[in-house]
Amino acid sequence: MNPRRVTLKDIARKLGVSHTTVAMSLRNDERITPGRREQVKRAAAEMGYEPDPFLAGLAAYRRERVGRSFQGVIAWVNHWNPPARLRSFREFEAYWNGAVAAGKQHGYLVEEIVWPKDCTAKALERILIARGIRGLLIPPHHELLDWGDFDWSRFSVIRFGLSVPAPDTNLITSDHFRAMLLAVTKIHEHGYRRIGLIVDGEFNDRLGGSYHGGFRWAQEKLKLKPALPPLLVCKQQFSDTPTKAANALRRWLARHRPDAILTSETYIPGILRKLGYQIPRDLAVAGTSICDIPVDAGINQQSETIGRLAVETLIKQLHVNERGQPAHPTRILVESTWNDGQSLPRRS
Repeated sequence: MNPRRVTLKDIARKLGVSHTTVAMSLRNDERITPGRREQVKRAAAEMGYEPDPFLAGLAAYRRERVGRSFQGVIAWVNHWNPPARLRSFREFEAYWNGAVAAGKQHGYLVEEIVWPKDCTAKALERILIARGIRGLLIPPHHELLDWGDFDWSRFSVIRFGLSVPAPDTNLITSDHFRAMLLAVTKIHEHGYRRIGLIVDGEFNDRLGGSYHGGFRWAQEKLKLKPALPPLLVCKQQFSDTPTKAANALRRWLARHRPDAILTSETYIPGILRKLGYQIPRDLAVAGTSICDIPVDAGINQQSETIGRLAVETLIKQLHVNERGQPAHPTRILVESTWNDGQSLPRRS
């Protein structure tokens, strides 16, 4: 016969505390002192306590049934300058919309918390603690964030994408490598053979080389001949020395004569037109994100789904009091889809 399962009440009886105290301690609830939490965990281990998966499932079911009641606030941390720039990007606005919708479904208010430039990270931490906020969403940022001595052990955190390298927490993002393979394959199926890639070099580095690597692998897999070299550009150069940057682009186009281009840069279609190319008559163009690049063909990164998954994952961390930077951070990669458009029509 199987021995009787050790329960929370058994642990509570041994320690002379309530079973609620035991349950909260095992969830790392900060309302229980660290000493008491450690005492409960030690007693649970000694007694051979193991969570009942059936009861855990029942608890999750009950939370779902009452999930529409208010559970708390999740902070969307915005350190952009000015703050309105963040959600002026349609992709990031879609993240926000997906996050807000998921939060509402589960009883959480997703609130944008602006972190002013003249405010230290420690001051931001105090503001969040004072408001009882324990869940943080960190959307993409165009500059590296200085977190100083921010105490991550007090928060559950999810990052969007790879543009914010710290804190080293769980994150949700698009599977950029597979998205590149999908895009090049679709462009090839549409009848194009001289396929080029124009991507910002620094942006590609932040993605761990996913755009460059995915493009190269697609070229090899499809046996493209010639396999055009990617053009790594710098947005700042097009602002500071536009003539020089445009001439470098012109030379790359003249040398490699692409019939289709895939690009991550919003300004490239406009510059191509200034150089005299008509899209798609002279050159077909697709974007790595259909949200912000001003062409209608390209990759749909499913940004609202990314926002929804970010909140759902964060809520799970909140429910089990998973705080701080995990020992083994997890990446959830969302599959992209392809959008046909007039900027890259099928060739006969």
